[in-house]
Amino acid sequence: MQGFKTFAHKTVLEFVQDAGGRRGVTAVVGPNGSGKSNIADALRWVMGEQSLKLLRGKKSEDVIFSGTDQRARSGFAEVTLLIENDDRAEVEFSQIVLTRRLYRDGQSEYEVNRQPARLQDVTLLLAQCGVGQRSYSVIGQGMIDHVLVASPAERKEFFDEAFGLRPFQLKRQSALQKIEGAKDNLAQTEAVLREIGPRLTGLERQVKRLQEREHLEQELHTLERSYYGHHWQEIMQGMDQARGRSERARAEQQAREAEAIAIEQALAQLEQATPVQAGFGALRKALDDLLEQRNALRERQLKLESNRAVAAARAEKPWAPLPLSKIIQTLSDLHAAHEELAELLAAKTMDLARVRAIGECLRVSSAELVGKLQRPAPEPEQESHPDPAWEQEAQKIVSTLADLLRQITEAEERLEDWNASEQGQRKHIFALQHQLNQKRQAAQIAERQAADTAVELARFETRRDTLMAEVQQYAPGLEAELSSRNTQHGTRSSELGAPDGKSTIPLPADAAARLQHLRSQVEWIGGIDPETVKEHQDTKERFDFLTKQTDDLRQTMATLEQVVTELNTTIRERSETAFRRLDREFGTYFKKLFQGGEACLVELEPEPETDEAEEPVETPTSAGPAGIEIQATPPGKRFKSIALLSGGERALTSIALICAIMATHPSPFVVLDEVDAALDESNSRKFADIITSLADKTQCVVITHNRATMTQAHVLYGVTMGDDGASQLLSVKLEDVEKIKQKKAG
Repeated sequence: MQGFKTFAHKTVLEFVQDAGGRRGVTAVVGPNGSGKSNIADALRWVMGEQSLKLLRGKKSEDVIFSGTDQRARSGFAEVTLLIENDDRAEVEFSQIVLTRRLYRDGQSEYEVNRQPARLQDVTLLLAQCGVGQRSYSVIGQGMIDHVLVASPAERKEFFDEAFGLRPFQLKRQSALQKIEGAKDNLAQTEAVLREIGPRLTGLERQVKRLQEREHLEQELHTLERSYYGHHWQEIMQGMDQARGRSERARAEQQAREAEAIAIEQALAQLEQATPVQAGFGALRKALDDLLEQRNALRERQLKLESNRAVAAARAEKPWAPLPLSKIIQTLSDLHAAHEELAELLAAKTMDLARVRAIGECLRVSSAELVGKLQRPAPEPEQESHPDPAWEQEAQKIVSTLADLLRQITEAEERLEDWNASEQGQRKHIFALQHQLNQKRQAAQIAERQAADTAVELARFETRRDTLMAEVQQYAPGLEAELSSRNTQHGTRSSELGAPDGKSTIPLPADAAARLQHLRSQVEWIGGIDPETVKEHQDTKERFDFLTKQTDDLRQTMATLEQVVTELNTTIRERSETAFRRLDREFGTYFKKLFQGGEACLVELEPEPETDEAEEPVETPTSAGPAGIEIQATPPGKRFKSIALLSGGERALTSIALICAIMATHPSPFVVLDEVDAALDESNSRKFADIITSLADKTQCVVITHNRATMTQAHVLYGVTMGDDGASQLLSVKLEDVEKIKQKKAG
């Protein structure tokens, strides 16, 4: 001790075995007020006592030497307890060194084997050694009667510590605290899980939609390339074919016109070589003039129709319904052409070239009508009116053509009449004339085909512009790719969707509907922040971590509850065994001290906890009885209640109980602070004999004034107090005194 209460300077006490190898009895004696009891307080304080009342103080700094007029006060109090642990039954250390230090500023320190420690560590270590803070290890002044006046529950706690159940109770208490902590953590974790659970569900839906959007966009991009590539290639191939037909028609027209010119030159040469009668020349010249006028008018008529068709084709919108007015107008034109063809067929002199021209016109017009009905042109919002100048000129041409046809018919009739007479002579000329008409008719047909191909080419150009506008709106990434193939579609169009290089890119039948459906799906999903994926990943990791923590907490709670159950079983079994031995020893020592009588201990069963149905409920914290009652009957008396005992009887009963505990579950040491003060001389000798008999199991430190007790000690410590207010020690080994006496006697 150093600086503890009256022990201002460093003071060391050693409690050693006696000459016989027993733990022995050490007596501490001294006058009142010398500081003897401070030794017991120091032991109690170093073992972790927190009650200032038991330490006989009001505040923590009262345990520090307060100083006197002749000696300054100490700045700290320090007590070190060294315990020899030879058997190492519960603790692996051969020596246990406990130190507690308190400074005046309130700072407190604990050390175990010179290493910083907590109060909990010190308490558990002492419990494993069989030493308790408030058990019979240190019995102070006034505490000898406390066991008798204590409540049954407090008395049970005292006995549990004496039975060595304190380590198990501390472990059970620690396990229960961990269970409560685990419950709190579990509640907090489940609250967080309930909070982030809906958020995680929402994020999972968004991530799923984002993944679905990526899949849809990929499929949409692939389908757009295939769809637009297919139509682009189809348009480009159609334009190529239209250009080819137009070039062939122009070439055919030029060839037929060249042949007609050659025939005309041959006819001119024949006319120069063979004179023609004046009547034939006039008829022929008149007929030729009429035919030239008719041909010129018909060429003009064809050009007007071609220009009007081209203008209509450029103004039409693809993929729209064909207006009814257009169908009626086209059917009226076809009906008029049929009427004209019927008139020509009914005429006596039939113009074969005109019949063929009308037939070709009917074929082309009917085919065009069928094509438009299959892929009709749009009906304008308001009825479109042709150019009035074109209409007037067309009507004038029709009227003039009708008049010319009549004149030609008359001229041909006259020429036929003349030919009938001159047939033999002019067969060759007529043959050439017939060939000339055929060539000119073929040239006109080729010209009409060229005009039709121009209309078709204009229609393809319109489809191309519409397709490019749609690509620019929905798939701008393909615009440059398609534009770059405007002149190279014949060699590179397969890159858009025809990997095998076929002339037509394969396309599903429902491609347009599927394309619209994919666009609607992508638009419905809408835009999703890419950070959602990271947030979902973080939230998922946190959710999984908390879920695992929840499972671990539940597993920990189950394990701890199992530990508590096992500890309850251990505590109950050991308590029952120790209680029976204690009850037996208590009766023995009571009879020894009282020279008769009876004494026993009675367990009080706890009241069972009940639920709403009033059925007992087992709890993991229940272990053993609720309390212990003491019954004592001295010889010659009949009562059993300890409340009716006299002061001396109560003291003897308490001593009998303490001795029974020491015999049942010996503690490494016991400090008895003037517990024999109330005993008379006869009972003091009995007490001294009992202490001596227990000294082989327990090291006894007795603070006493009793001579009988002193005679049983093998070491005496005398405590005195000097003028400076500090306690001092004097020590004597009685064995050495006996040896000196024997030596002098010898």
